[in-house]
Amino acid sequence: MNKDHYKNVKETGLDELDSFLILIASLNQEIELFALGGTAMILHNIKKATKDIDFITTLDYESFRKLMARIGLKEASKSSGLCGLWYLDDVRVDVFFDAFILGIPLPEDWKALSKKIKTVNKLSLYTLNWYDIIITKTARSEPRDIEDILMIIQNQPIDFQKLKKRYYNLAETSLIAAYDLKFKVLERRWEKK
Repeated sequence: MNKDHYKNVKETGLDELDSFLILIASLNQEIELFALGGTAMILHNIKKATKDIDFITTLDYESFRKLMARIGLKEASKSSGLCGLWYLDDVRVDVFFDAFILGIPLPEDWKALSKKIKTVNKLSLYTLNWYDIIITKTARSEPRDIEDILMIIQNQPIDFQKLKKRYYNLAETSLIAAYDLKFKVLERRWEKK
């Protein structure tokens, strides 16, 4: 069996997710969080637990990092600015930025296709649409990602032809977009020097 050192050993469920969301909502600051992968699956009762909490936000990395510091969470490792890693006790929290997840730049309509779950204070919680969740899980393609994809397909009305078209449209542009975005992050840091 492959041992995955990247993720938590502890399973993360709705209680841990709620604890994190309550902390974020307590900031009473405008913020949009879009649940990804297993986190979105928990919010839709497709699975009970996941290895970590995953979100993408519309805030930039520096603004989000400062918010996390205000609630007492320090970044676990230095970030590239595309993804940050924090721990809430023993729960891993990954947050992605710039509409970029695991090397995949999301299509322009990703926000419009996302589903709003709730608003708490000034926190707006959404789930990323199932097509983009499947695409990002396909990009990583670890065994648990394939299991998750199958669970999503069994529980959500997925149009396979629509998924295929979106996947290949994204594949055509993603390499150039990924290189472009990574360079822009470098450029922003360079300008701060």
